[in-house]
Amino acid sequence: MTVLLRTQDHAPGERRAFWQDVVCDSFVPVHVEPLVEPLQDEPFRGEITADRLGAVQIARVSAAPSRVDRTPRLISRSDAEYLLVGMVQRGSAVVLQDGRETILGPGDIACYDTTRPYTLVCREAFSMLEFMLPHRLAHLDSSRTGEVTATRFSATEGVGALVAPFLTRLAGHPHDYADSADSLSRTTGDLLATMFAERRRPCPESDLQAVRRTTLLRVRAYIDQHLADPDLSPGQIAKAHHVSLRYLQKLFAEEQTTITAWIRQRRLDGCRRDLTGPYATDRTVASIAARWGFMDPANFSRLFKTTHGLSPSDYRAAHGDGH
Repeated sequence: MTVLLRTQDHAPGERRAFWQDVVCDSFVPVHVEPLVEPLQDEPFRGEITADRLGAVQIARVSAAPSRVDRTPRLISRSDAEYLLVGMVQRGSAVVLQDGRETILGPGDIACYDTTRPYTLVCREAFSMLEFMLPHRLAHLDSSRTGEVTATRFSATEGVGALVAPFLTRLAGHPHDYADSADSLSRTTGDLLATMFAERRRPCPESDLQAVRRTTLLRVRAYIDQHLADPDLSPGQIAKAHHVSLRYLQKLFAEEQTTITAWIRQRRLDGCRRDLTGPYATDRTVASIAARWGFMDPANFSRLFKTTHGLSPSDYRAAHGDGH
């Protein structure tokens, strides 16, 4: 469920205190200090839209120039152990933690650990995406996050070029992926871990896991791009990624699924969204099924009913946009 909290909904004299409470409630206890004294006719403005996808908390934050401090005193009052990943959308930010300082511009990504003091400074009006997740999800613990905190990751280089559009899409449309929340939260952690691995000290075992995670993520992206192809097959996917079919099957087995089941589920998810969305009300069930690679309407109907308990037509009638 999306939660929208805005200073504009409160009296000017109450906004700074409200914003302090909102930021603490949305993340962890911090001290928030506006960097520009608000004018009488233009009081402090801030807005947070919060969502959750599995174990990942997602927030879209826009505010006037501000400084945020996570101090030792505040840490002692809260045992929250999370990794915060910030991505600048507009304006700029400076992140300080673990003896490092990094400057972020639009599209840049940095992380900070809630178990240690950090500072985030935005000297101009800004917008950021913030993702808060448990350390374990990014395959890190607090003893190793110090290798990557307050470090800039670019949206145009390395794994960051893959991470940035993924996070942007996830934050912009979290409800589209509600049915795959747990799987996608793990994918988010895997993708971030792969990005962090670029800066961490070399570790042969970690490097091998990073290669596997990167391959799996690329395969999943390839599948999503080719779902409409009725001839999409494990063999074709393995060939496109220059890996053996056995290796590909092992990657999905480690995720407690098979590549065939993954393709089928992604196609069913697409059909379900089309059946309940306003943009496909003029399409037949058969055309929606074909759009997602199901060329046999009868087989599609059986699969859909087995998964959702209703036929595609009945599901559309019960859950469609006009219902």
